[in-house]
Amino acid sequence: MTIAKYIKLYFKLVSAGIRAQLQYRFAFVMRIIGMITAYTGTAVTMWVMLYQFQTLGDWNFFEMLFLFALSILSWGFCIILFFHFRSLDTYILNGTFDRFLVRPLNPFFHFMAMKFDIASFGQFLFSIVVFVIVSFQLQLEWTLGKLLFLLGAIVGGVLIQGGLLVIISAFAFWTTKSEQFYWVAMFPARNLTYYPLAIYPKFIQWITAFVIPFGFVNYFPTTVILNKETPYFPDYMGYFSPLVGVLFFGLAYLIWMLGLSRYKSTGS
Repeated sequence: MTIAKYIKLYFKLVSAGIRAQLQYRFAFVMRIIGMITAYTGTAVTMWVMLYQFQTLGDWNFFEMLFLFALSILSWGFCIILFFHFRSLDTYILNGTFDRFLVRPLNPFFHFMAMKFDIASFGQFLFSIVVFVIVSFQLQLEWTLGKLLFLLGAIVGGVLIQGGLLVIISAFAFWTTKSEQFYWVAMFPARNLTYYPLAIYPKFIQWITAFVIPFGFVNYFPTTVILNKETPYFPDYMGYFSPLVGVLFFGLAYLIWMLGLSRYKSTGS
């Protein structure tokens, strides 16, 4: 099947998934409200933390809010595309994963297109409002170049976070477990992105730059946009976010396909 046909099929599957989710509109609205409330609570916690000291390192509240919003925005897209990968173990244990292998489609594509969570609209709404507020407070000038750079950073962030979810799901092919790895790896890594990497020990900074590259999700791109220094790293690191995203996701895909080649049905 050609790439064009895969794209056309993907949008058909997504369209069907959206119609199904909109059948439960109250739950849809409540999820959006819940997400906005949760992230607003985190932002308020940041404000309380900085109320006494004004800055964390050399980052003020609005700069940290920009960092936080960029993380949440890319995570929203990641949830739409890849969040259900963390539950791959459920499909393997139930024996329902086999149906992705008997259809004339790439199993990875088929599994990815299976679900499209539009409730992430709450994260988009929160992030956009924060970007507008922060832009006024920091007097940011959004040129076409900066907007394109921001778009590239978002794409890189989605691929990096999605790549880690794909790697986590791949463990299910060997261990029939993946959900637990999400809480061990993904959850702590995402929490690191809420604050500037400069406040963490040098070892943690290097891990998030070269091993699990979550520094490229928001920290390095933000330092470029806000013209801030990056201790231990060149100031231009943020420009590599899209490339790092593509490479990391490519590696994640290879790991997933390697796991698939070793998959044995549970027979359930």
